[in-house]
Amino acid sequence: MATSTSKTNPCKRVRGAAVIAAALILCPWSAALAQQQAEQQAEQQAEAQDEPPAITVFWDQGLQLQAPSRSFTLRLGGSAQNDSAAFSESGLETEFGALENGVQWRRVRLFAEGILARHISYKFQYDFTQNNPPNLKDAYIAISAPVVPVRVYFGRFRTPLGLEGHTSGMDLTFMERGLISAFLPSRNTGLLLYADESRQRYANLHYAVAAIKPQNDFDLRDTNLLGFSTRFSYAFTPRAGTLLHLGGDYMHRPVDETTRILQRPESNLAPQFADTGNIGADSIDTAIAELALVRGPWSFQTEAAATWVSRSSSELERLLFWGGYGFVSYMITGETRPYQRSRGNFGRLRPATPFFGAGSGRGRGALEAAFRVSYLDLEDRGVRGGRLLDLTWALNWYATRNARVYSNVVWANPSRSERSAWIAQLRLQWAY
Repeated sequence: MATSTSKTNPCKRVRGAAVIAAALILCPWSAALAQQQAEQQAEQQAEAQDEPPAITVFWDQGLQLQAPSRSFTLRLGGSAQNDSAAFSESGLETEFGALENGVQWRRVRLFAEGILARHISYKFQYDFTQNNPPNLKDAYIAISAPVVPVRVYFGRFRTPLGLEGHTSGMDLTFMERGLISAFLPSRNTGLLLYADESRQRYANLHYAVAAIKPQNDFDLRDTNLLGFSTRFSYAFTPRAGTLLHLGGDYMHRPVDETTRILQRPESNLAPQFADTGNIGADSIDTAIAELALVRGPWSFQTEAAATWVSRSSSELERLLFWGGYGFVSYMITGETRPYQRSRGNFGRLRPATPFFGAGSGRGRGALEAAFRVSYLDLEDRGVRGGRLLDLTWALNWYATRNARVYSNVVWANPSRSERSAWIAQLRLQWAY
């Protein structure tokens, strides 16, 4: 009798053992992986809850909008200056027209500025007053070079020329710039290479080189009448508590047939006291030397300027007009006039104890006294534009960094008249 015996395949036994072993190994790992994924998901949900909004809106010297990591920023601000002036009975009406007491809005501006992307910034500013054309003040895109300390501006910008010329009208010591402002364009359209103030290694040195169109020409595509302007300055500390600023400027600009240089006394409500009339010309060259000294509450500043007008006729010699100013100021409340080394100009004063400060910080604001002598000569080789001498006394109250009251008294002595004029004026300023 035959007997049958069943035998288990050894390969099957090995496969089964392998499956069991794999399960024993993978199950704990799978559980750990699932737990890790759950923890990561919980962390992501928590981060999403704590993550700041895409755009942050806040107030800091104007309304500001800011994207995370400052990939985009926008600051909206504005400024306003209201002037009033009273003139003495000087008898100058015959030569220069009526000197009428009055009130005017000197500047009313709104601006938007910020960062578009890494290394790219922008600014647009418009002036709504009718006495300060052209009304579009700033409209530019600026690109910072990633390696060299240079920022490149395309569009319309403040022309780099002069210490007062390169200082904001909101930060001047006096209500108006000195008489040599007759030689200074306010803004021009073109291309500007500017020292990048974010590079602290070069903070004491300021330089700017610009290719510029005429002041009222906004077309960058047309290179006709393209000129240039340069400015270099250096600030250093010869002794503790003392700052010395030295600077030099040069501008060359072609002229379309005629040019005219005219100037008021240091009041925007006054008529023109010096006027060359229309001069046939090919080009204008202007050179300026700058010096400023600040020590504690004391400050001294001066500039000298010369302008050469090349005549359109080769038979006529070049004209030379010149001028200068110097002033001294003293902060009665002890503050120091703020100097911006990287920009090569003076900034906005912040009172030690603002008048509208909060809590124990509320105080009297800051008080400043200043005196300036200013001179302009627009006479040369048969051109009788006149000479003008101004003496100006100032007493300024800085309520806060943003609110300020100017009071100026001006004595103006034009050479085209045997009489002089006294002007008392007041300005209320708000600026963010």
